[in-house]
Amino acid sequence: MPLIDLANFKTRVIGCSAVMAIGQVISNAIANPATQAAAGMIGGPIALGGVSILAAIAGSLAETMAADELANRMTEGLSKNPRILDNHDLIKAAGEAIGYILREVAKSDRLIAIAETKNLPYPETALSQLAEKTPEYWLDINTNTADLSRGLQISEEQLTQIFSADAEEFDRVTGLTTADWATFLNEFARREGKSFDAEIVEFVADKLYATFPKAYREVLKLDAAKGGEKFAAMLLNLHQIALTELRDLGLQNGEILQKLEAVATRQQICQVMVKLEAIEIGIRDDLAQIRALLERYIDPAAPSLPIPVKSETIIQDRIKDFTGRKFVFEAINEFLRTKQKGYFVLEAEPGVGKSAIMAACVVMLKRRCVTHFNSQPDGIVSAETFLENACTQLIEGFNLKDKYPRLPENALKNNNFLGELLKEVSAKSSKEKKIIFVVDALDEVDWKAQTSGSNVSYLPNDLPDNVYFIVSKRPDFLTMPTANKTVFDLMKYSTDSLKDVEAYLAKRTERSQLIQDWIKGRNLQREQFVTAVAQKSEKKFIYLRHVLDEIEGGTYNDVNLNDLPAGLEEYYQKHWGQMMGMGRENDPLLELKVRIIYFLSQAEEPVSCRWLARSAGEKNVMTVQQVLGKWNSFLRHEKVGRETRYTIYHNSFRQFLEADETVQSAGLTLEDINDDICDNAIEGAPR
Repeated sequence: MPLIDLANFKTRVIGCSAVMAIGQVISNAIANPATQAAAGMIGGPIALGGVSILAAIAGSLAETMAADELANRMTEGLSKNPRILDNHDLIKAAGEAIGYILREVAKSDRLIAIAETKNLPYPETALSQLAEKTPEYWLDINTNTADLSRGLQISEEQLTQIFSADAEEFDRVTGLTTADWATFLNEFARREGKSFDAEIVEFVADKLYATFPKAYREVLKLDAAKGGEKFAAMLLNLHQIALTELRDLGLQNGEILQKLEAVATRQQICQVMVKLEAIEIGIRDDLAQIRALLERYIDPAAPSLPIPVKSETIIQDRIKDFTGRKFVFEAINEFLRTKQKGYFVLEAEPGVGKSAIMAACVVMLKRRCVTHFNSQPDGIVSAETFLENACTQLIEGFNLKDKYPRLPENALKNNNFLGELLKEVSAKSSKEKKIIFVVDALDEVDWKAQTSGSNVSYLPNDLPDNVYFIVSKRPDFLTMPTANKTVFDLMKYSTDSLKDVEAYLAKRTERSQLIQDWIKGRNLQREQFVTAVAQKSEKKFIYLRHVLDEIEGGTYNDVNLNDLPAGLEEYYQKHWGQMMGMGRENDPLLELKVRIIYFLSQAEEPVSCRWLARSAGEKNVMTVQQVLGKWNSFLRHEKVGRETRYTIYHNSFRQFLEADETVQSAGLTLEDINDDICDNAIEGAPR
């Protein structure tokens, strides 16, 4: 490799490394509530997934641009910034990542098999020696002759994955071309007086291409776990450069800006980086054996299926701090292992974590399953939406777009087309692998809009062999297929669920200094706190999430352990009582608070502040924003263009609001609220 090409190669690796580090710091600072709390901020994510994070930032700029335009603008600026290209720690981190991969490849069975087949003398030893020399060699490459005009040439898809808080998405990022890595390896080996067989060079180059980004992030993450001795200052510097560029572009969204500016110290950078892959690592650590069993049923090398954005948002939200449930996944594995086809029906009461289990199932199947999350708060309630998502994922996942460039006219009227697709993909797929659907919250489907007598969501009665549905619902009756059905009643596993609740509490407590301070301030032992709150939760994870978030947020600063609400219903009642009770006469916003939360509970999809203001007859949108802050723990936010839209977080709160005694205490009628909503829809109010 001529020196100028070697310089260009190193420069491109360094530039890409800078973009990857910046993308991960920014995405996790915005999307991960745990890192926000660590930086002294409390609040849920404003956007999730690579596309939505980029879009949220792009939509907040004074200069209007698309998400990919923003990423390209930042990438080009970073690749030519001398402060970045001359950053010794950045160069060192990239070199350590290369050495890390070479060490792993040297131990691989594939390398040894190639050597034995070709009778090659100990290539693993030569590679291990190169791995030790990599950081020194990498630092010595002179980049003064590099051509900075070439740019980094990162594709739009790669940029989306780089700017993603989803570990599964980032793991699909690749390095420079295999040809680049092969040439680099040959030149490196030549300098050290070594040479490799062409097949070994190809194998090692493929590994460098496929895993450099992941290895690079692992190097940064491991260093952060040790306090950022090597790279925290470098990451903070990169973050500040990127933040300066965003300010120069006119970043206007105060919430995003606040979250990015909050990451301002080495310690906070470390807290952000340590949280990388926290969700995935938690699932791997707690359920590694089960995950390995489930992965046998899918092809990990196949692309993940195109999960709808709203389903992906729910998944990311529900698997935060996911804990336990091993006994459920053991039952799912047994179902997949022993049945030729069929339905696995997870039944449980609201709030005990059905959606979290389904989300974790999707993650453990590496998103190689057809995925659909019904959600009344998000307006995902129709059988037609399920059929559209399911058929689209099957068509794209099994390369049928040429045959079906668009869905047939009657594809969403019944399950006939879905049934035909299932037969087609079943015939094409390997018998060793399975076609798995994960469908959450069947009880939230508007089945009254379906054809009389049909199954909920038009689920097919007859499934081809090797097709499996894993679905969840409340214990209420729904019309469902009766053949090949296994019902798993989660409520019968009280002892196992209590252990999982205690494990979740222990994990959250261990990770949160604010919760630890609350416990110490009341002269409690952690074990006392965990045992007592577990009992109060009635084994409902939604209760734990609300109460622990509010302890961190200061809501219970003047409350002792015994005064924490007992159960989800009492939690809702106490919060409602605070809104409706003390200071009622002196609160000019009381009626507006009540009307807004009821408008949200009855809206059929996420709505904007403008829509809420118009519905409530409030001229000042900022006043509505202020009121929403009072209900923040019950809301989920999503970004649509430049606009934030809101919805009720969990359906159990919606049901509480619709209870007769709650409605009466509010002095409202649901009929009046619904009339106002209909009037707004007719008048074309902005959602």
